[in-house]
Amino acid sequence: MTKQQEEKKTMKFETEVSKLLDIVANSLYTEKEIFLRELISNSSDACEKLRYESLSNKDLKSKDPFKIEIHIDKKNKTITIKDNGIGMNEEDLQANLGTIAKSGTEEFLKKIGDKKRDISQIGKFGVGFYSSFMVSDQVVVRSKKFNSDQGYLWMSDGKGSYTVEKNDTKNQGTEITLSIKDAESEFLDNFRIEEIVRKYSDFVPIPIYVSGNEDRKEEKKEQINSAEAIWLKDKTKIKKKDYESFYKQSSTYYDEPFKTIHFKVEGVVNYSSLLFLPKSQPHDLYHPDRKNKLKLYVNKVFISDKLEALIPAWLRFIPGVVDSEDLSLNISREILQNNAVIQKINNGITKRILKEIKDLKAKDKVGFLEFWKNFGAVLKEGLYEFNETHDNIFEFAVFGSSEDNELITLSEYIAKYPNDKNKIYYISGENKENLMNSPQMEYFKKEKINVLLITDPVDEFWIPMKSKFKDYEFTSITKGEIDFKETQNNKKDSKTNKEDEEFIVYLKKLLKDKVKDVKISKRLTSSASCLVADENDMDMHLKKLMAANNQNTGDEKRILEINNDHDLVIKMKSLSREDKDKFSEILFDHAKLMEGENLDDPKKYTNLIAELVSK
Repeated sequence: MTKQQEEKKTMKFETEVSKLLDIVANSLYTEKEIFLRELISNSSDACEKLRYESLSNKDLKSKDPFKIEIHIDKKNKTITIKDNGIGMNEEDLQANLGTIAKSGTEEFLKKIGDKKRDISQIGKFGVGFYSSFMVSDQVVVRSKKFNSDQGYLWMSDGKGSYTVEKNDTKNQGTEITLSIKDAESEFLDNFRIEEIVRKYSDFVPIPIYVSGNEDRKEEKKEQINSAEAIWLKDKTKIKKKDYESFYKQSSTYYDEPFKTIHFKVEGVVNYSSLLFLPKSQPHDLYHPDRKNKLKLYVNKVFISDKLEALIPAWLRFIPGVVDSEDLSLNISREILQNNAVIQKINNGITKRILKEIKDLKAKDKVGFLEFWKNFGAVLKEGLYEFNETHDNIFEFAVFGSSEDNELITLSEYIAKYPNDKNKIYYISGENKENLMNSPQMEYFKKEKINVLLITDPVDEFWIPMKSKFKDYEFTSITKGEIDFKETQNNKKDSKTNKEDEEFIVYLKKLLKDKVKDVKISKRLTSSASCLVADENDMDMHLKKLMAANNQNTGDEKRILEINNDHDLVIKMKSLSREDKDKFSEILFDHAKLMEGENLDDPKKYTNLIAELVSK
């Protein structure tokens, strides 16, 4: 037995590795490429630890700048990750790599106590190293601590034990070599590794170099990461063009942003954010999966760009980054969805974004209206959800209206167009022109009563839920009874009223299979008839929207309202019983046409109109 063999120690892991690896593969990490992120983070931590030690010991300053080197050996099917950080001795190797979930970083932070603000550390739970076994069937670690003359070699296949022995490693730092499994050969490709580095570790503060010897006469090392997280820099030292460059680089937008939102929060939860208000709509703004544009980092290490809980879906168009030191790298996206820290960050950035939009409206009216044109409908999705932001959204949400050429807020509606009924009247449809020509609008236009013109489908859903704004009740003018003041125009003498009542009774019987009721209208001034929904039924346009999306809307019939002063109605009342039976359905078809609906028998309708005119 050689001396080296005598010094080689074989030891059991302190916890059952097979169970741990199952957790690592199936719970902590969603994708296998994460292994490289974890190892780079460990190397970065090692360099940061040595940098901290050197602050109090000038003799420890490294002759070479800190760096992380990744070498790919496709021939021997290995990847090596090397750093010139603090290194490990035999005790460290056993403590940090022999004991699962015992984090050297966590222990180090405890030791430096209140001074932890002076050091940038990434890992916390100490299981990241074991993600190596997702892609590797053997891991070899060679390390030499900064204050030691002796190097050590740690080796394991991840199946229950590991060995530690002395090694002739000359330089301080750590070198980890993974023997890549045949099924994971994609990780032996230089471009794949570079892609992973840029995705997860682009802003790690230590330069990262990637090299490989396949088909290359001379080995070439290139720095892959940018090594500078702009969102952690002092705002006063960042130029506008730097923000714009990062905006284009980190998002799918190609123009300039309306506004840059760069802030840092310290307190119960600590995080930095760099967000942008975009000018143009992204192509997937209304995609069903409603993916957001925010990227989550933990101490400059990328975690996810698919975290739904990070920002509300109705702010999905906001690009940018959020970086927190209060989260762990070793946690899955699924677990993060219900994380209390994430929820606090969500609340914080949501309030800040809404404040910035409000400020945009106050300081740049033209710019705000352009922004609102692109994103107003999406922002109003927030009014449909149960949350605490409704009042904030109402501060800048604007709407078209019948009596104002400019878009107005609900507060402006109340201030500029008050009414003694405390109502916010609205009508919904596809566009402003059609709504202004709706028969239900006739009375309101005549009396100059302001009506909100609702053309965004989302408004159909939140208005019934909200019911009121301040003390004003949302009231659809195409639904139920409208409590109008009595005017000379809607006063009738007793003879006319009796004649009208008889005609109403007649129409109810004639159209009993088509309408819920027939009434004399107070809304109509120039049209012969219109349709409205009953008070407790679904608003007519909302019903159309739901039906167009194949949603069951029930079979509620609508109410037919007639204008008893209209020439057509007067003519109908004067017809013989035979002709009345023949022509009176025209009033129902006329109302359907005014709603843009198809007739059951268009030819019959046109023939009846022609015959009626000839009479």
